[in-house]
Amino acid sequence: MLAAEVDTVHQRVWQAVHHYWEPNKIHGHGPDHAMRVYSMGLQLAAALGADPLVVGAGCYIHDAGMRPDVGREGHIERSLQIASALCEEMPELASVRDLLLTAIRYHEAEIAFPDQLPMEAVCVRDSDTLDRLGLTGIRMTLQYGIWMGRTLCHPSDPLCRERTPDLSGFTMDYVRYLESLPQRLMTPLARSNSTEKQRQYESFCGEFLSAFREGLIRDHEDALRLVAVHMQGKSRLA
Repeated sequence: MLAAEVDTVHQRVWQAVHHYWEPNKIHGHGPDHAMRVYSMGLQLAAALGADPLVVGAGCYIHDAGMRPDVGREGHIERSLQIASALCEEMPELASVRDLLLTAIRYHEAEIAFPDQLPMEAVCVRDSDTLDRLGLTGIRMTLQYGIWMGRTLCHPSDPLCRERTPDLSGFTMDYVRYLESLPQRLMTPLARSNSTEKQRQYESFCGEFLSAFREGLIRDHEDALRLVAVHMQGKSRLA
């Protein structure tokens, strides 16, 4: 399939799934997440010689099953249902149905996968994992923390440096957990890109700790403002 034809299919997929993503902005997994994962997924596909049709479609669908009422719970199964329905409607996807479903089923870094995971699935998995790192990942985690009513951080160990992370109790504990994800990346390009993500993480955490000790970080909204400052290439809270 020519590149222009692949792009046309991707546009049709996005038109079909955009409405699933829009409500999930409430917990940080809105259309912007889909677009970033899609862009990186295609870069990985080009570098590895994977089928861009499958990778792009997989990136557009992987988190479409998330919902504003239940968040991530059961989202992979719902995303698979969405993908299956699209395969019935679009002949171009029907021909790659098994690959597409595999890519969606194993897109999360923490999920165990078969020994022979197709390269297309690897691309979707690594691109999603990369977006969970650095400033984009911190911002999504903070937004998800607001949605689920999590406490921002532990009062005496805000960056979880002396405790086992309590992923349900403190949002910044989950941010600390994100440090474990780079080792799960499977492709050279993704691992290379994760270096900058790690630099972002360390810079943010350093300023977060300093601002928290000065009483400038009191809640998730303060932390999100600090993320925004970093994304603008500045430093410290306004």
